Amino acid sequence: MGFPHFYVLVGLLLAMPAVSQFEVKYANVGHPITLTCSGAPRRDVEWYFEQHLHSHRLLVAKLHAGCISPGPDFEGRVESVCEEQPGNYSLVLSPVVYNDQGSYECRDKGSLLKEVKLVVIVPGSVSIALGMSANLPCYGGISKRARAVDLDILWKRDGQIVYQRYNNTITYGPGFESRASVSPEQALHGNLSLTIKQTRFSDQGHYQCFYSSPKESGNPDSARLHVTDPPPQNLTVKAGEELSIRLRTTDPVRVTFTGPGLDEVLMVDANVTYGERCGQRCEVLGQENTFLLRRVTPEDAGVYTVTDSETNRTISIVSLQISGETTGAVPWIVSTVLFSCICLGLAVWMHCSKRRGAEQRIVYQPAAVEDLSSSSGRTELQQPGGPEPSLSVTETRIDVPEPHLPVSETGPSDQTRVQEKKSEEVQGTRPWSMND
Repeated sequence: MGFPHFYVLVGLLLAMPAVSQFEVKYANVGHPITLTCSGAPRRDVEWYFEQHLHSHRLLVAKLHAGCISPGPDFEGRVESVCEEQPGNYSLVLSPVVYNDQGSYECRDKGSLLKEVKLVVIVPGSVSIALGMSANLPCYGGISKRARAVDLDILWKRDGQIVYQRYNNTITYGPGFESRASVSPEQALHGNLSLTIKQTRFSDQGHYQCFYSSPKESGNPDSARLHVTDPPPQNLTVKAGEELSIRLRTTDPVRVTFTGPGLDEVLMVDANVTYGERCGQRCEVLGQENTFLLRRVTPEDAGVYTVTDSETNRTISIVSLQISGETTGAVPWIVSTVLFSCICLGLAVWMHCSKRRGAEQRIVYQPAAVEDLSSSSGRTELQQPGGPEPSLSVTETRIDVPEPHLPVSETGPSDQTRVQEKKSEEVQGTRPWSMND
């Protein structure tokens, strides 16, 4: 190479912006990423984005005097540290969406300071516990100018349609009605992920994602769903309340109870047949896919297992403990019995009190023979030739005591004379007289 050519090459190199750099960065969907750029302090810097497979060149942000002005497609997702670190014009993009994939340019008055190529990475396998919601990732290069009516999304499982959105109309595959969905708001950002609610064992399989017309494969173009056994639950229920167990599926199931030395089938969901322990206490709520055992007792403590009748896989395991407190109808019954016992006790107490009062008021007045024999000042009258009265029955009188009358000093009281007269009649000491 001659000297003239050497000087020309050196001149071209010197003419290129010395700070211009190129970098490739990788980011996971939903994670933050920092797009680095640096230059002289106090510059007005602009970031631009060119989307992969599209010719759109969009403004990401403007940095001026320490302030950041996001572009319309990046509002709320970009931040800058140039105010704290002069000359540092890096951007933090969070969270990363799939259609952020592309080329980013950091420019100072038209001069290129830094170019960053962003590659967005998506995981491809999902494991979820039975009954939980699964999210199968898929991302596509949806234009940032697209609208909801423009979306064309298709999901398949093992070659069969699961979910399709086309011309603003949604079609579901068998068994996925009202369980499978794709958010149209997220799809406009390139997120075509499929959400499946209340996963079942039958949901397992190989899923594929497509978008646009003609169909293009998403990234990743497929995802595999694994449905695992749910973790066991430990529940404590008060005696008299109800036990509620989610069946997590509309498929036929079997509910078994395991206690100390006991293994019993409570329910077989073919024609909903209940075992002896259930009696009138068991019920299945079809809309909620829930098994209920009402009015539990301490004998119901144990392990309840829900099993898929076809695959024999465990759907749910619940370990139940019964607390001693009673609730619901039980305290009402206890209160009623207690109140009845109190009322009965009060009635017995009042009855006994009345009898004791009556016994205290009863006065026994037996005849006093000594008083009759010693009484004086009396004239015995006898009907000549008349028969003497014969009284073989002793008269006993129970009466309430009469008011006490004072005894006269000149002679016996009226009460004493009455008693003496009765005693004479009983003892036969006085003959019967018509004058009496």
